[in-house]
Amino acid sequence: MKHKINLAIYLLLIWQLIAIGVNKDVIIPFPLDVFLRMIEMLKDSYFYQTILITLSHICIVVGISIVLAFFLSYIGYQRPVIDEYVSPLLSIIQAIPNISFIILVLVWTESLQTVYIVLFLVVFPLLYHNFIQGFKSIDQDLEDVITLYHPPLRYKFSKIYFPLIKPSFISGVKSSLSLGVKVTVMAEILAQLPYGVGRAIHFCRIQFDMIGVFAWTIWLIIIILFVESLLKRFIQEE
Repeated sequence: MKHKINLAIYLLLIWQLIAIGVNKDVIIPFPLDVFLRMIEMLKDSYFYQTILITLSHICIVVGISIVLAFFLSYIGYQRPVIDEYVSPLLSIIQAIPNISFIILVLVWTESLQTVYIVLFLVVFPLLYHNFIQGFKSIDQDLEDVITLYHPPLRYKFSKIYFPLIKPSFISGVKSSLSLGVKVTVMAEILAQLPYGVGRAIHFCRIQFDMIGVFAWTIWLIIIILFVESLLKRFIQEE
C-alpha cells in the first residue's frame, strides 16, 4: 500500500509539473482543477446516470460472455477437436484492431447494437482462452475420478470444475471487465450514442473541456480499480 501511495504522489507531481510547463488547460489541465470537477460531478444526478448506463452495457455483455465462454470451453475441453478449431478462430478475432470492429459493425447495425457486438467480440475470446487453460490445467488423475463417479452435471460444474478453474476464471473476468470499460467507452464515442460515458467524454472534447475529459477518465480508472479490488477480495475469502 505504501508503494502505491508513493506512486500516486509521484504521478501527481509529474502531472503538476507538466501542467505548469504547458500552462494551457485545453492541453493539460492542473490536477486541482480536475479533482474539483470530479467533486462537482458527485453532486449531479447526470453523473450517476451516465456511469450506470455504461456499466449496464458492460455487465450485460460480460455476463453473457462468461456463460457462453464457460460452456464452450468445457465442450472444447471434453472434445479437443472442437478447441482445435475454436481457439485459432478466436485468436484471429483478438488480432483484429478494435477500431476495425467498430467501423465495420457500424455499417451493419445501429449504434447501441454496435456497442454490444463489438464488446462481445473483444471480451468473449479473452474469456474462452482463460477458461480453456483452466480446464486443461486440471490433473488427469482427478479427471479420471470425476469420470468414475459421474456426478450430476450441476454438481460437477458448481462444486468441482468451477473451484478447480477459479484462478483462471477470476483472471479472465478481471481482464474482461478492465478491457470492457475501455472498449465500451470507445464504441460509445464512435457510435455517437446519446448517453453513456463515451458521449460525456466526446461532448467535453468538442467543447475543448480537457478538465472534463480528465475527470471522466480518472473516474473510469477508479471504477476499474474498485472492481478489481472486489475480485481480489472474493478470491481471498474463498
